[in-house]
Amino acid sequence: MSPAPSQFLPLHPLEFRILMTLNVGASYGASIVRQIEAQESSVGRLYPANLFRRIRDLTERGLLAETDRPEDADTRRTYVRLTDLGQDVLQAEARRLEALVRDARAHDLIGDAK
Repeated sequence: MSPAPSQFLPLHPLEFRILMTLNVGASYGASIVRQIEAQESSVGRLYPANLFRRIRDLTERGLLAETDRPEDADTRRTYVRLTDLGQDVLQAEARRLEALVRDARAHDLIGDAK
C-alpha cells in the first residue's frame, strides 16, 4: 500500500518547483535548473548541490525515479521522472497552496488577481 500524499506535505518550495517542472516529462539536473530559473524570476540562482540533494531526497522518498535517457542524450546525464506517488503529491500540494491563498484572500491579506 502506497503512503498517502498528505504524509509528504508541506513540500519545500524548491521540491514543489522540481515536481512541477517534471510534470511535463522526464529531465535532468541542469535542464531542471534552467526551466525553474526561466519560469520563476523570484527564485534567483539555484545552486547545483542544493538541487541535486533535493532530487536525491525526492527519489529516496519515492516521488521521483530514474528513467531511461533519450537515445541521443549525453550519457553523463541522469534523467528523472515523476512517479505516480510524485504526481499525487504534486497535486495535493497544489490544492493545499490554493486553499492557503483562498484563506489569505478571505482575510483581506491579498486581493484578487486582475
